[in-house]
Amino acid sequence: MNTTTLTRRARVVGRRILTTAVAAGVVVAAAACGTSDDGQDGDGLHTVDSAYGEVEVPQEPERVVAVSYDTPWQLKSLGVTPVGAQDYSDYAQGFTDEQMDFVESAEPVGAFFDLDIEAVAAADPDVIVGDVLEIDEDIHAKLSEIAPTVIVEGETRGDWKAIVADIAAAVGAEDALEETRATYADRLAELQDDYRDILDSHTFASIGPMADSANFYINYPSGILGAVYQEVGMRTAPSVPGGEFPKGWEEYSTENIDALLGEADVILVPVLADGTPDPIMQEIIDSPLFQQLKAAQDDHVVEVDGLVTDYASATAYLDVVEDRILAPLEA
Repeated sequence: MNTTTLTRRARVVGRRILTTAVAAGVVVAAAACGTSDDGQDGDGLHTVDSAYGEVEVPQEPERVVAVSYDTPWQLKSLGVTPVGAQDYSDYAQGFTDEQMDFVESAEPVGAFFDLDIEAVAAADPDVIVGDVLEIDEDIHAKLSEIAPTVIVEGETRGDWKAIVADIAAAVGAEDALEETRATYADRLAELQDDYRDILDSHTFASIGPMADSANFYINYPSGILGAVYQEVGMRTAPSVPGGEFPKGWEEYSTENIDALLGEADVILVPVLADGTPDPIMQEIIDSPLFQQLKAAQDDHVVEVDGLVTDYASATAYLDVVEDRILAPLEA
């Protein structure tokens, strides 16, 4: 997910009240029946893990419906085009034309946190995939009445590796997963080797604007972009507050921007998918407090944008990290 869209999602997630149900136990019991020791079942089925228990899915599903925000992009990285996905029109400015063409080729099944169960059924899926951020046990139970439903989760919001691996298992795309994983690992090692001196001599902070206030957020390693930065070896500035931050980000007042970002050698800020500055972020950058920061004085405020949900998009984002962040610092 790109950093601009994160702000919109944060407002919705903050208001969400998760419900509970007994559906998980039912699904586990159903999936356990007839399962062999090696996870392979008869009739072209196999058993996969999910957040709500084991699920029997087709070995090679032809009609896949994505019911969470990041899921279509994860499927895309695996060479799978969903027949149903969310309507992304409200977030179009955060995506490229190519990305919008991809999701608009699928039948709409609702929007972010507004899933249309009837539309999912109308898409006639062989398997339904999504993540626990949007799909709780009650919704999972309803979806499971339509088709095998695999809802996945990672240890943190930024644990995209575990999430995409479970989705790959659900749609029979393990070979594509391994190929993209190897490409990412090679590109990551290349950056770590080529820019070791830069990584050792600079500290970083990644921030973004809160759309409904004058405040800003800081990305942390428990979030997607923060996890990529950490894996590259980009050290967080010591002035940035520490903690677990299960959301992957934390909101702070711009009044304290000097204390929070004052020791960052480089500050990363979001732009839209078309490369234009985020207007709310630009207001923060232009403020006197921000302009007094060390990074601003050294002209080390770097505009970045990226959608990281899987190994393919993470590899593409490593190119952004090199081209916009690391290589200019070496010049």
